[in-house]
Amino acid sequence: MADNANDFLDYVQRLGIEQPALCILLGLPRSTLNKWINGTVTQIPQVAVTAIRMLWFMRESDPEMFEKWAMVQDFGVTAEYAVNDKAQVFLHTIRREPSAPIKRLLTK
Repeated sequence: MADNANDFLDYVQRLGIEQPALCILLGLPRSTLNKWINGTVTQIPQVAVTAIRMLWFMRESDPEMFEKWAMVQDFGVTAEYAVNDKAQVFLHTIRREPSAPIKRLLTK
């Protein structure tokens, strides 16, 4: 599992996203992410490594989709909202401002 930890940390560094926003994007409690990043827990599930790789890939290849995903995760709605433009408009209507971590992430 140490390889998983190394891969996970590599992609965390590549993304360069603050922990609060990364928790939202991955759907993880901050305590879990903190333990993985600090090395307290080195047995990181493969699904977490795959998820962080996908985040990096999405951010690099389709920044607009990455932003939509960030909003979907921030609002806590199903993934279908990420690909449906009307749903995205609705999300922006019901809640004008994203959370502080996501707002900082999207304004970089």
